[in-house]
Amino acid sequence: MAQRYGGTPARRRPPVLSVSVLVIGALAAVTACGADEDSGAPAPPGAAGASHSAASAGRPGAAEPGGRAHDSGRASTPAKAPSAAKPSVATEGASGAPPAARRICARDQLKLSVGRMDIGAGNVYVPLAFTNTGEASCTLTGFPGVSLLDTPGTAIGDPAARRGPARPTVVLKPGDSAYASLHTLNKGLSDKPCWRTASEIRAYPPDSYRSMKTSARSLQVCGEVFEVTALEPGSQP
Repeated sequence: MAQRYGGTPARRRPPVLSVSVLVIGALAAVTACGADEDSGAPAPPGAAGASHSAASAGRPGAAEPGGRAHDSGRASTPAKAPSAAKPSVATEGASGAPPAARRICARDQLKLSVGRMDIGAGNVYVPLAFTNTGEASCTLTGFPGVSLLDTPGTAIGDPAARRGPARPTVVLKPGDSAYASLHTLNKGLSDKPCWRTASEIRAYPPDSYRSMKTSARSLQVCGEVFEVTALEPGSQP
C-alpha cells in the first residue's frame, strides 16, 4: 500500500534500469559487428567466402574474387597474356644480305699521270689522273693532296687549295681512271711573282698517307693561285 506524505499518495517510478540495460546491450552488439568489419582482422577459414556468396547472390555489380567486378548475367573476359616481342631485324637491302664493302684504292694499285695542259683566258688547267692498275675494283672519294717539287725535291710554295664542290665517289674498275684539275693563273696576269718552275708533282690519293710522284711538265704557279678540284671519272676533261 502506497505511503502518503501530507495526505497525497506517492507515485511509483517506472523501471528505468531494465530499459537502460537493454539499450546498452544493443549498442554493444552493434559495436562488436562494426569492429569485426573494420578492424581488418582475418576471418575464420571459410567464413568470408560463405558470407560473401550469401551477400552477393542475386545482386548485380558484385565483386569477384581478386577485386574485379562484372555485370549480372555477363561472364567476365579473361585478360590476354602479352605477346612475346619479335626480335628486331636490321635492314640490309632487299635481299637481306649486307651491302658489299667499298675498297679504297691503295697507292700500290694506282698510277699517277698528268694530262694535256689547257691555257686560255688567263687561266691554266692541268688534269691529274689516277688509274687503277690492280685486278680488283676500288673507289676514290674527294680531293687529292697536291704539292709541287723542284729538281732537288724541295717543296715549292704551299700545297694546292681545294676548289669547287665535293663530288660523288668514283668506282674504278681495273684500267679505269679518275682525274682532278690543277688550276693556276697565266704569267703576267697578276702583279704577284710566279713560283719556281716545278719538276715534279707530288700527290696523295684521298684517304691515303702515302704519296705518289709524276712529271710536272714545267708547271709554274703564278698570281699566288694554286688549286685542285675533287676527283671525277675519266682521265681528261
